[in-house]
Amino acid sequence: MLQTKLSDNQSPLFRIFVVSYTINSSTMQGSLQIGRILGIPLQFHWSFVLVGAWMLHASWDAQLGFDWIYFQWLLAWVGLVFLAVLLHELGHALMARRLGIATDRIVLYPIGGGAFMSEMPEEPRREIPIALAGPGINIALALALAPYIWQGNGGNFLLILERFWNPSGNLVLFDVAQWEYMVVLFFVFNVLLGLFNLLPFYPLDGGRVLRAWLHRHYPRTRATIVAARWGLLGGGVLCGIGAAQGDAFMAGGALLMMGLAFSEMRVQQRRHKLYLAEARQYLLHDYPRFYLSAGHTLGEVRRELPTADTLVLLLDEWQQPHGITTRSALFAANLDGAVHEDLRALVGTARWEGLLPQSNLLEAAERMDNSQLFAFVVIDHYGRIHGLLDRSVVEQIIGNKWTLH
Repeated sequence: MLQTKLSDNQSPLFRIFVVSYTINSSTMQGSLQIGRILGIPLQFHWSFVLVGAWMLHASWDAQLGFDWIYFQWLLAWVGLVFLAVLLHELGHALMARRLGIATDRIVLYPIGGGAFMSEMPEEPRREIPIALAGPGINIALALALAPYIWQGNGGNFLLILERFWNPSGNLVLFDVAQWEYMVVLFFVFNVLLGLFNLLPFYPLDGGRVLRAWLHRHYPRTRATIVAARWGLLGGGVLCGIGAAQGDAFMAGGALLMMGLAFSEMRVQQRRHKLYLAEARQYLLHDYPRFYLSAGHTLGEVRRELPTADTLVLLLDEWQQPHGITTRSALFAANLDGAVHEDLRALVGTARWEGLLPQSNLLEAAERMDNSQLFAFVVIDHYGRIHGLLDRSVVEQIIGNKWTLH
């Protein structure tokens, strides 16, 4: 009967938006599962219809009609891009599996992909290898193809590669097979994807490595804020380069990267606020206390409660906490038929968690989420009760509605 858990309409305190390999816990709506790869569900996000629409639009000419040959080239090009992305995400997922972290699914988006993991690796010894595994796969594939590009097929591969690096150069046209072009294209994609993700700009993989390295010397919240600032700086540089070169895709991707870095920085700044705040600064002192003595009925408790909804502390006969409930829970309609029953029999065994007065609110918030609690009994080492810490206080600080003392 005692409400020690969150109700269904209460949300987690931290909804940390993360990308790439560490997307965690939230359910992405609108993804279509197309199968499994190495036991991991593979999904495409609904926004992939935009890629199809772009391919159809690019292949249509008002004068000549639909160009099937060009459409096939685009299809192969897009397919190779997302094959490289998929292998990148598999690198993250398989390294995480090796380190004991399960991957719920891999989702591909028009702008990349994400491996959704069962937990976020925070220890540098796990975060760094998982972060490096993705670009590591791309670089390994590029290195495996490099000898064929430089020496194979009569020099055609190298000529195609030169055309990629210098598309406006004075290069004699020559006939190449489609598969030759695709081999070089896959090599280029893996080089670019691997090296780009190693840039130390959060939320790229290199930015996560930077965050993990900083975490060796600073609290994780501080390390993430610094890495996110580097992400904002790097995103601004990339956006400027893309705008100067007229590359809308590069500029748009850089803006997205900056948005994600800024969002993460804001979340971590709020977490840092909680880390600096102590529980004793935000205690509820004015709350009803009821002893679970024999013969103390629910009806009697209801008559003694104030009219305003509040937390209620239940104590045993030794004046030790037995649990926390609320006025609204004690007045729930399903208890109306039990008003003459002993309150001690209704609440059952003791269920509560304590928090030290000097504990920080970040610890409190994380424990509230993990145990789905709505309040703590703040009690010192001597068993003295200092007050109650309400979940709403933490929510208000996260929402910037409470000034830290």
